[in-house]
Amino acid sequence: MAQIGDLVPKAGMFTNPGVVVEKKDDGNVIVDTEPMTVNKYHRYANTTGLTEQEKGKFNEILDGIYTKENDVEKINDIQTNIDQLKSDPVNQKIVQYLRNQQAHLIRTAKELPRTYSVDETNLKGLISKT
Repeated sequence: MAQIGDLVPKAGMFTNPGVVVEKKDDGNVIVDTEPMTVNKYHRYANTTGLTEQEKGKFNEILDGIYTKENDVEKINDIQTNIDQLKSDPVNQKIVQYLRNQQAHLIRTAKELPRTYSVDETNLKGLISKT
């Protein structure tokens, strides 16, 4: 099911890529190909699959992070947001998209986050003293 803001790469031979801006009751959707409309929902990554509110929150988080020039700072700031958001299951999809964005930055910058939060039961190679 398409959601408002989902990316439509191409709907036919004579159409341009765009985003869903309206859903009709008859099952049709209105696609806007204006670049600024596409940018509204997909500034940093393809956010198809997120609700309109989730897309907004994702872009808002990255808007604040991408004001920085240093990729390592961006990676660490994304990790901080992931650690804060992942405690609430409502944010599960946003966290996944942030992880994907962080992975892209890691590949580009060839750096890893300085600190991160992980469930201790997922740590491998540690011997428990209990």
